[in-house]
Amino acid sequence: MSIRLSQMFGMDIYTTDAEYVGKAYDFIIDLEEGRIFKITLEPFRLTSKQDIVQILKKKSINYDKVVAVKDIILINKNKASTKTVRTPRTSGILGLARRR
Repeated sequence: MSIRLSQMFGMDIYTTDAEYVGKAYDFIIDLEEGRIFKITLEPFRLTSKQDIVQILKKKSINYDKVVAVKDIILINKNKASTKTVRTPRTSGILGLARRR
């Protein structure tokens, strides 16, 4: 089964231990590889670069922790990433987080 990215906006996010994490607000997508990179728990606003960096560092989830998506997004909070995630070189939002 597949799900559209537009359907994932606003979904509740829970851990496999049944802990509520938050809602999915924004998705960072690696267009070169065609995959979701991160889910933010807070929407991006027109604020300072520091605020955006804080959202990416403290209020986002790496998509490789997602276990399932249906009515909710289920993540494994204890899962350590086993693969190296290549951050795309951009001058956009991901570039801001990488510079800090």
